[in-house]
Amino acid sequence: MRGLNLPVWDRSSGLRIPNVWQAIHSVFTGSAVSQKATSPRIPVVAIVVSEQDRQVLTSVSSQEQLELHLVESCEEACTVASRLAAPVILFDRDLPGAEWRTAVRSLAASPHRACVVLMSGVVDDYLRQELIRRGGYEVVPKPLRPENISRAIKLALSYWTSAASTGAAKPAAPARGGRRK
Repeated sequence: MRGLNLPVWDRSSGLRIPNVWQAIHSVFTGSAVSQKATSPRIPVVAIVVSEQDRQVLTSVSSQEQLELHLVESCEEACTVASRLAAPVILFDRDLPGAEWRTAVRSLAASPHRACVVLMSGVVDDYLRQELIRRGGYEVVPKPLRPENISRAIKLALSYWTSAASTGAAKPAAPARGGRRK
């Protein structure tokens, strides 16, 4: 509802009155009503092995208004992603003690249908097809580069939003390059 974010002008005093939702928020939080609305941060869960990749994700999350949750295991990722209804889960293929195929399948089967992005040092069409068959969304090459991971997250969010708005089951991931059999 677009109209809810617009300020209201009091005709008698000529003063700007914040919208109803901002006023309600200020009553419950005790904070002053802001004249500038800030958009909520989008939760993203990430299982990452390398410290360098963690730094890239932290940097991208602050630039893209993402709420990054770094976790240590697939089980923790499932728990956190479900609690936050995170639309995107980033999974490091090199995570010790976890077989990526099984992990991606269980992460993609979350009740809110998160898009799982696999981060891998090896990227090819076979890996993409295998990831998609297991319910994943995209493969991003490692070491992570801000522009690559940012693009993958934005596309996954767009895809997730589109799938969620239709109320349909999570559709198959968009077709990638390469031949279909």
